[in-house]
Amino acid sequence: MTSVSPLLDEIIHKLGMSHPAAGAITTLPLMAFAAFSLLSSRLSGRYGMERVLLAALILLACGLLLRPWRGSGLLLAGTALAGMGIAVCNVLLPALINRYFPQRLGVMTGMYTVSMNLIGSLASAMSVPIARTWGLGWEKTLALWGVVALITALYWLFYMRTWPSPVPQAAAGDRAGGRMSLWRFRLSWQMTLHLGLQSFFFYIVMAWLPHIAAERGIGAETAGWMVSLMQFGGLPFNFFVPLIAVRMKDQRALVMVSAVMTVAGIACLFTDRGALLALGGALVGSAAAAAFSLSMMFFNLRTADARQAAEMSGMAQSVGYLLACTGPVLFGWLHDLTGGWNAPLYVLTGFVLVFIWAGLGAGRNTRLPGSEKEERNNLRTENSNI
Repeated sequence: MTSVSPLLDEIIHKLGMSHPAAGAITTLPLMAFAAFSLLSSRLSGRYGMERVLLAALILLACGLLLRPWRGSGLLLAGTALAGMGIAVCNVLLPALINRYFPQRLGVMTGMYTVSMNLIGSLASAMSVPIARTWGLGWEKTLALWGVVALITALYWLFYMRTWPSPVPQAAAGDRAGGRMSLWRFRLSWQMTLHLGLQSFFFYIVMAWLPHIAAERGIGAETAGWMVSLMQFGGLPFNFFVPLIAVRMKDQRALVMVSAVMTVAGIACLFTDRGALLALGGALVGSAAAAAFSLSMMFFNLRTADARQAAEMSGMAQSVGYLLACTGPVLFGWLHDLTGGWNAPLYVLTGFVLVFIWAGLGAGRNTRLPGSEKEERNNLRTENSNI
């Protein structure tokens, strides 16, 4: 999906799209993430996680291959389909790690988050050079990423044939103890807010950092490098945070580290110096990468099994991406309202307090009950200790 943004000006010119329609290209995936994240765990429970992932990869490939065909309608439709496929994969991959690699959660979560962010960054960086150097134009360049998705789907099909799927588990809330809704637990909402707010911070700074830099006399090319540094700088945190988190009794210290980095990064954005603006973007990007990987770990460390991990991932990503969608709009509205960037940055700093509350709750050494019966037993234990 990140391959579109660098080619957006050319797409607008060739297709004669309006700016609102072009803006939909970037917002449709986030809307699809929010809408389809909740459905993913239900589909997985009914048809099996591996089959649903295969269908999601095929949907992703079809969406990406549909985008280059002439006409803005097909471009938007393909983008929406691709967003649906990505939403399902995002929700189910943490649960898949729980199912197949329960003893290697840290390593596999690190590899997953690094791969996702690295490939997204490379797609963004390589799309324009591929389109111009190879003479492919925006149509064939976008189609190229669809071919990559199709190859991935074929590989996953081969993987399914060579590695028998586990027997589908009963959902955590469907066991003999009564069905249980994750939406009524404070821990569920703390994990949701932790994920949502890290995306909230990241998307705001990524969207507006070039504009902040431009208003302070920094050129567009330099501002572009700032955004690249923000994305690539987080890769080490994507990998190493899960490795550290899985070895800790609880993860509250990691939450505080990411919160301090976020505040320090926002503080750098108040200045006029290019080096400090770049450092601020890098700090916010690295903090978001650390918090994202930690959120993926929470889905496995704080749940009873792979099925519940998928349900928790679906809830958190659905609400979290809705929250993230509002961030750039709110930040821009505050800028227009106040006529500057300082007030929006102060408000952004205030949201870090909510992030800390959510992260400290999610980072405690506890987990969601696997059934209503287990929840009642936990309550009786707590009451007996009072």
